[in-house]
Amino acid sequence: MRQLSIPIRLMGTVVIFFSVAMAQTPVPIGQSTTLEENMKPGTSHEYALSLARGESAEIVIRQQGVDVVIDLISPGGKLLDTIDSPTGRNGDEVVEIIAQESGIYGLRVRPISDHEPAGSYRLEVKALRGTGATTQLLESRRQARDSAVHWLRPHSIAILSSGVIPQDLALPPFDEFANRVRVLGLGEATHGSREFGDLRLALTRRLIEKHGYRVVALEASTSRINQLAPYLNGDVGPSPTISRMFESGIWIGRRPRRELVEWLRKWNMQHPHDRVRLVGVDASDNDDSRARLGSFLERAYGADVLSRWIVAERELAAADEQTAVFGDSDINLSARQFVLEAFAMIQSDASILKVRFGMADVQAAEEAARNLAQFAVFNAENGGAINHSRDWFMAVNVLRAIEDAGSSSRAVYWAHNAHVASPQGSSRTTGALLRGVLGCNYGAMAVTFGEGAFVAQIPNDLEDRLAISLLPPAPDESIEGMLSLLRSDSALATWPCSVETTSLPEWLTQPHFMHWVGALYTPGSVSSASLQSLNLMRNFDGVVFLRRVTADEIPTDRPLIPARKR
Repeated sequence: MRQLSIPIRLMGTVVIFFSVAMAQTPVPIGQSTTLEENMKPGTSHEYALSLARGESAEIVIRQQGVDVVIDLISPGGKLLDTIDSPTGRNGDEVVEIIAQESGIYGLRVRPISDHEPAGSYRLEVKALRGTGATTQLLESRRQARDSAVHWLRPHSIAILSSGVIPQDLALPPFDEFANRVRVLGLGEATHGSREFGDLRLALTRRLIEKHGYRVVALEASTSRINQLAPYLNGDVGPSPTISRMFESGIWIGRRPRRELVEWLRKWNMQHPHDRVRLVGVDASDNDDSRARLGSFLERAYGADVLSRWIVAERELAAADEQTAVFGDSDINLSARQFVLEAFAMIQSDASILKVRFGMADVQAAEEAARNLAQFAVFNAENGGAINHSRDWFMAVNVLRAIEDAGSSSRAVYWAHNAHVASPQGSSRTTGALLRGVLGCNYGAMAVTFGEGAFVAQIPNDLEDRLAISLLPPAPDESIEGMLSLLRSDSALATWPCSVETTSLPEWLTQPHFMHWVGALYTPGSVSSASLQSLNLMRNFDGVVFLRRVTADEIPTDRPLIPARKR
């Protein structure tokens, strides 16, 4: 078994992780190498490329019917990076190496999982550059980044890396942006960094106090957040029941949500005729909806319907329990059909039901049925004639919230960057759907960071533990690498809706890596696992860059939820 080593710099950042041995004699590759290979499940192919210090290479692997990943391995047997672009089974994986020391670099090409079908790929060494050409390449990239910084700087302002923004601070780029849009999507690059929560709290206060925003929509449980309304309005006081409403359930966003609730309660009590409404737009975590609907179905339709509900409820509860740990939340078609039928019948029978049970009870049952219908549709095993995603329903729920609040109301929507993004020509994200309905009255603001820590759940962990991971400074060629040059500390920048590409420097018209960490993350992963290729100007209308972030609190009361048995 052969060991390969050489520390190298990938996109400007030295990355050294753990030892990996090359399991077979690597095939040498070099200038103008092109080869075609078949790939069977469970196999891997090894290659070796010799480079002198200061040289660089670009290798392109075109996938043909099989989704592969490429491990880049040092001469010492250390895994330096794992390359896997979101191209699926047909498309290019690009590997770039810029050598800091002379030696041999190892590449391992393997299927992304044991379940991949057989396929093939074409490997081509697209470029093998000497030291002079590599120096020239890096200088041209630096100049391109500088041109992007030069364009963005007049659209930006310096802010503190703490994320705390004094309410009396002049913030022209953000204030102009807030005045322009009706719904402002406020993102975050991780779900577990403290400064992101503090920043969103500060900006949301500003939106309410200075710009008249009266709806705060959260990527959080519709059912759970709705139960907080009496507390938010000052109708009831603190109690263990109220605490459980925002202290239990999923771990994401607990601390900032708790602080947001207390601030909104204070505002609403001081402004009884100008209250702010807090809404959850995610159908998950729906135990209250299940209890409300079950009770109403028994009263309205009797024992036969109740017996059917008991079976459907068991399926819904088992699926919903798993959402807290990102487990198996699939729902069978029978349960999907039942909750859609119940929702339709409550709406159809509303005139009779309101006479029998009163307006309030019928509306509460309808809301519960709507919540569960959404959950069932986006978690259904095989779907039905009409299918919608979680993002679709979050967009629907944001729009319903501003409609209910009045024709002139404005909302801020808290969610991950992945949801608030509004990529042109797409309808897959909540942001893209809102942009399609509202046009430039929807604005998406990314929130990201240069380096630091975050909390995430360990994937495939039997106890679904949360862990803190730490990331080094973002690569030079990343979006964060460019943003780090914008101001001496952290920065906030916005730009006009639908900027003409012809008016932008070339760097800003192209996709680059950006931090993109979900709720699941494996500690010790290569740093590229936290990056995704995005076009800043096409996906967002503004960005907040925090130079460093720290991990938020880790809840200690999470129940152990075993894997679902079927």
